[in-house]
Amino acid sequence: MPVVPFQALGPRLERPTRLRRSILSVPGSSEKMLAKAVTTEADEVLLDLEDAVAAAEKPTARAKIVEALNTHDYSGKVVAVRVNDAAGPFQYRDVIELVRGAGGHIDTLVLPKVQHPGEVWFVEHLLSQLERDLGLDNRIGLELQFESGAGVTFVSAIAEVTDRTEALVFGPGDYAADLGLDQTDIGRIERGYPGHQWHYVLSRLVTTARAFGADAIDGPFADFRDERGLRESAGLARHLGIDGKWCIHPSQIPVVNHTFTPSATAVGRAREVLEALAQAKSAGAGATALDGAMIDEATRRMAERIVARGEAAGM
Repeated sequence: MPVVPFQALGPRLERPTRLRRSILSVPGSSEKMLAKAVTTEADEVLLDLEDAVAAAEKPTARAKIVEALNTHDYSGKVVAVRVNDAAGPFQYRDVIELVRGAGGHIDTLVLPKVQHPGEVWFVEHLLSQLERDLGLDNRIGLELQFESGAGVTFVSAIAEVTDRTEALVFGPGDYAADLGLDQTDIGRIERGYPGHQWHYVLSRLVTTARAFGADAIDGPFADFRDERGLRESAGLARHLGIDGKWCIHPSQIPVVNHTFTPSATAVGRAREVLEALAQAKSAGAGATALDGAMIDEATRRMAERIVARGEAAGM
């Protein structure tokens, strides 16, 4: 059945600017981990109701997450909750109970295994009704996770459904399973492949994210003891324009934060570029030279993005 392109819900609003270098995934069934997440240096905490929670524990985990959101101080971090996917029996109650119980403390909901625009439409309308009914002051955003060939195929139609969408997220485990890859280590880069095997899907997500003003986030690297592998995975993603990466263990956060923060040298150079271009503009020139290299409007846009990322990280 062909997919009919969906139209966005009216004019796009300005999305919140959030720092998402590191996203720490926390099982919603663990009160200990829900409390410990407060003390980490993660930019975003993701309280998980999906794969990290057994089916029989999901109702209890919902209540634990609501209690944690109302009890712990996650201020200074983006607060996200991953609900269950649309194909199962849990999502509608996840959304309703989370928003009714702690909607004022939730920045975004993460929708996993998104494959069709209709799945996002459902949550968009449900959230809109809940927010009006409850009189919430905040507007809850969405992070859409792509974990299948179907999802990646229709990524543009999915991303344009609502201006709530703040991030497009890669899910390497389920994606590998859906494509039939011989792999059981989530996020692993195969040595036998002549290149970066996740290059296509990550580039597709980055390009689409930029078209709709969203972040692009890489999925987890499951072997938290392999720091070298994590650095390689995060570094390759960063070179493709990815904004951040999921962490499944607090020990991964420093590596990921470092990888997705521009160096002081890069930020300093970018500021020099902006200053040189400002001087050129005041003299009526659109381009100029800096240290023997031409810089122009395209250079300015690159430099502004580097400076913005550095300032967001406190540089």
